[in-house]
Amino acid sequence: MQNETHNFRKPSNSSRPGRRGDRRADRGRRRRHFGRPSLQELSAGGIIYRKQNNHVEIFFIKDPYGRWTFPKGHQEAGESLAETAVREIREETNLTGLRLVAPLGRTSFRFKREEGIIEKTVYLFLFEAPLGATAKLTGEGAIWEGAWLNVHKAFSASGYRNLDRLLAKAMRVITTHEGLKPEDMSQQHRRPRPNQVLRRKR
Repeated sequence: MQNETHNFRKPSNSSRPGRRGDRRADRGRRRRHFGRPSLQELSAGGIIYRKQNNHVEIFFIKDPYGRWTFPKGHQEAGESLAETAVREIREETNLTGLRLVAPLGRTSFRFKREEGIIEKTVYLFLFEAPLGATAKLTGEGAIWEGAWLNVHKAFSASGYRNLDRLLAKAMRVITTHEGLKPEDMSQQHRRPRPNQVLRRKR
């Protein structure tokens, strides 16, 4: 398995994103640690939400490292980044009928593989799933578990600090798009349990 350092966030009592200066310092330390990259990779994925019983839920997957994150994968030739995101979401979760709401931006990180140091850039998009949408995990990309979480639990569930900025933007867009009040998206300061954990039988 490749040795990735995706800016892992250990469980904490605080669910607030790190400060901007802290994030910049972390990026600087990682870049100095790994050195100049020998290869570049490009991926795209999505933060997916649905309206369920008068509240908003966001879909998370558990990656091969045991951390909750969002579906994503490598761009194929001839695809736009949004098309890559839709395809990867479908392949990993079987979620279809998604509506593209907004691009959220990008994040990057470095890790080591046998061929050298890789710098990976990931673009995320915000998608709305149809009412009552359900996921069916396929095992694609070693993704065996997923869950819909109440939106106010999203930050404390997310396993990677470098996604906080994009998740925060997604929250703002959802708030505006759905006509919600900021307090409807407020954080809870405890680690949540998924409302509905989906597991694929191996």
